[in-house]
Amino acid sequence: MAPAWAAQLACVFLGVGVAVSLRAVTNLFAPGVAPYAFIYPASLLATLLGGWQAGAGTVLVAGLLAWMFVVPHAVLAGAQMHYQAAAALIAFFTAGMLIAVAEGFRSAARRLAGERNAKLQERELLFRELQHRVGNDFAIVNSLLDLQRRRSASSETRSALQHAMGRIQSISRIHRQIYALPETRHVDLRQYLRDLCAGLRDATLPPAGIALTCNCEQAYMSRDLALALGLAMNELVTNAAKHAFPDGREGSISVAFAHAAKGWQLIVADDGIGMPAAPSKTGLGTMLVEQFVRQAGGTLAIMREPGTRAIIDLPPTAASGSSD
Repeated sequence: MAPAWAAQLACVFLGVGVAVSLRAVTNLFAPGVAPYAFIYPASLLATLLGGWQAGAGTVLVAGLLAWMFVVPHAVLAGAQMHYQAAAALIAFFTAGMLIAVAEGFRSAARRLAGERNAKLQERELLFRELQHRVGNDFAIVNSLLDLQRRRSASSETRSALQHAMGRIQSISRIHRQIYALPETRHVDLRQYLRDLCAGLRDATLPPAGIALTCNCEQAYMSRDLALALGLAMNELVTNAAKHAFPDGREGSISVAFAHAAKGWQLIVADDGIGMPAAPSKTGLGTMLVEQFVRQAGGTLAIMREPGTRAIIDLPPTAASGSSD
């Protein structure tokens, strides 16, 4: 990083360059007129960029150049020298007041920027503390459900509580991943979905027998939509791992996110036993997926083929190819 004096000197050269350029253009049709007129914008520019030192340096250098090269043209045109000296004093005094005003504005802007940054840091700290507390709440709820599961005598009740614990753990994992990201306007979906798949491999899939692949295009989505989409994907993969491969059957689950003809598309597919053609009732998992898809602004279609394919269609505005 350049020292402060070097930056101020560069601002002086910039200000003087502006004044000399404007004077050169003016001299083409009005030589010697208003010798110090261009000191004001030059000193204002230098002060705003480099501080009052740069503004003062610009006034001194530009004023000296005007006295040496512009004033003689004015004298030749009939202007008296004592008037030119008085004009120089007035110009320097006026430029000094302009520098003082510009420096005051610059100081006020720095103070406001510092206060804003302090508030942003405080808000970020409170936000992180809130997310930490939410994570602790997930852990407490999960512990209470586990305690109730252990004390229950009904196998059906224990199974229902176990499924509830699994969903809470999934939501906690997704919540932790998405809010651990840097504070940006959008979430990198490729990295986000890959992280979710890695977490599902470790927490949901058996050590061997079921493979999970993730293939996602580079895209960005708002936090709220990404959270809903991640929850839907998590539920689909979890359901496939639990129901598509009974009795230790081997197979694979794939997750793909890509740009489609009418927007964006997330596909979760497996090569398991498939769903029944006409299920007797809609399970809780399916209802959760439908709710998450609605929150993301998309539509859900289930295709029953060799295995099961869940297709989530999202509008073009749901994601973008850049983070802007």
